Amino acid sequence: MALKKIEKIIKAEGKQDINIRLARVTDMRRIQMLYAEVYGASYPIPIIADKDKMKRAIEDDEYYWLVAECQGRVIGSLVYALDLFYRNSKAFGAVVSQEFRKHDLAFTMMKLVLDDITETKDLVDLVYATTRTANHAPQKLTESLGFIKLGIFPNTHKVHDNETHCLTGYFTERAMQRRRTTPVIIPEIAPFYEIVRGQVKTLEPAQLSDAKGMYSDHKTKIPLLNFETITATEFIKNRWKKTKSNSFFERIFMPFHEPNLILITPDQGTEVYLTYSQKDKYSVIVGGVTNEKSFAVVLESVAQKVSQLDMAYVEVIIEAYSPDLQRDALDARFIPSAYFPCAKRMEETRYDCVVFSRTFDILDFRNVKIISLYRNFLKEYLKLWRENYIELVFETEQK
Repeated sequence: MALKKIEKIIKAEGKQDINIRLARVTDMRRIQMLYAEVYGASYPIPIIADKDKMKRAIEDDEYYWLVAECQGRVIGSLVYALDLFYRNSKAFGAVVSQEFRKHDLAFTMMKLVLDDITETKDLVDLVYATTRTANHAPQKLTESLGFIKLGIFPNTHKVHDNETHCLTGYFTERAMQRRRTTPVIIPEIAPFYEIVRGQVKTLEPAQLSDAKGMYSDHKTKIPLLNFETITATEFIKNRWKKTKSNSFFERIFMPFHEPNLILITPDQGTEVYLTYSQKDKYSVIVGGVTNEKSFAVVLESVAQKVSQLDMAYVEVIIEAYSPDLQRDALDARFIPSAYFPCAKRMEETRYDCVVFSRTFDILDFRNVKIISLYRNFLKEYLKLWRENYIELVFETEQK
């Protein structure tokens, strides 16, 4: 990759100039102090708390880590992770010290890297971010930079309380040109697609499918696979490198996650690779291999197992051209909550995806502050949640 070089000086009234630049290893302690100042000791992203991971990211060509410095103090930080092969990027960890927020540092840092990786160096086709919902500021920030609202992650993290995050994406013209058109989706996903389509006028109408699964009538109980767990870090890392996902796992997608958990059946006929965090009770399905014919069986089995491991949330992202798998996910009570155009790149084509999740705690949105279209995503999610967790019970009783 071409040499990274980003620097900008901002004049600050009554203070010395603020210097925005790439982070150095010598900044690490001051960066950690900044996050502790703003979030306390509860910030859940490992790259902040783990010094080895932080050092690797600062030195790695596939990260842009910016800091804002004033009078020898780090008063702002932002990270972009890049996947140069798949031409994706994720922006995260934006934080600014309270006394410096009037200077729009987060916006400036976000835009400096965004312009560099999408235009100046043309390294990625899309950038996405997840924003916290404790206040409106992060959502307004990405909106002002041209990011599209894609959905929500309900109760996705649990540190002190359950946290709901928003999903937002920035798409280059190249991304949209390489997009596979006309997604094939089940009717329950259509409202999410239409919310995104209302923002991206070049999206065409989706094709609706009436796909039904083996367990769609909810009369037949989904059988469970008997999973054992493997948590040996280096073993998982090496095994994952040698594993090529098969069957329905070829139709899922999970960027920027390295698995640290394997769920495996005693006969080794099914292996599911996940990333999980005990700290905030969060887990996502990264890939796997299986001889099981039903995706619903695998998802239900994964959900039951991670719940036993004290997870509060599990997520899977599925291609928007596989209605049978979408139906299986819903039958396993994974509820759609976001639509992500162009998310997955295979060779020269980009594929839309749908985010499904299952939560094991009581839904709690008391502290959620969301703007505009995110409310519409939340309404559609809650509608499907009620249908699959509450109204279904009364339908069964009536029958």
